[in-house]
Amino acid sequence: MLEINNINFSFGRSGKLLDNISISFEKGKIYSLMGTNGSGKTTLFNILSGFLRQKSGMISFKNIDITNTPPYIRSNSGLGRTFQDLRIVPKLSVKENIILAMKGNPTDKWYNSVLPEVLFKTKLEALKSTADKLISGYFLGDIKDSLASEISFGQQKLLTLACCAAGGADLLLLDEPIAGINPEYMKLIAVLLKQLKETGKTVFFIEHNTEFISSVADSVFFLDQGKIKEYGNVAEMSNDSYVKEAYL
Repeated sequence: MLEINNINFSFGRSGKLLDNISISFEKGKIYSLMGTNGSGKTTLFNILSGFLRQKSGMISFKNIDITNTPPYIRSNSGLGRTFQDLRIVPKLSVKENIILAMKGNPTDKWYNSVLPEVLFKTKLEALKSTADKLISGYFLGDIKDSLASEISFGQQKLLTLACCAAGGADLLLLDEPIAGINPEYMKLIAVLLKQLKETGKTVFFIEHNTEFISSVADSVFFLDQGKIKEYGNVAEMSNDSYVKEAYL
């Protein structure tokens, strides 16, 4: 699904933030990334999604080299991304945000957006129908017509995840998907991640909550001082003296 080979990155003349990082991801698996603050977790996500360029190394997705491709190419190929700062449109409704995020939306191109909507009626009706299914599946039914700015932070997290799925992502990079939300929404997001896995999607998420990670992740990565190690579960990671010294 995704292959990362010998990725290196540093800011200026400082030491390597990422030092020969190599990871392989399988289809239909959930992976978690932990690490100390400033260890390079979000930097790695920015490189994978094309917002930062690695100093050296190679990235392939679905057996295609995407090392030097821009973010929109990676997104169109099925690599989705969420951010710590939620990228939703506050003045659009929940449903409108999801439709806007959908792959194949004819109005996402400026030259179509100035044309009468009637020209795309059939396509838009199909998108609205798909949006309704996502709204139901992502626990947003009661607020679908509410503005994104008016719903709770936990609901905004659900909306962000729904938008990522709406974009046709086969691999979802989620930057702290449960940060700042209550246990009720944590449980809902755990359900959604497991559902994504069941449909063959791959999830790679940054998180610090070990209880949540244990409930959903098939494998755990730990990043510190530029190096990354993989563990079968949180318990295995927690017992490693390397992790204890760096984090626990």
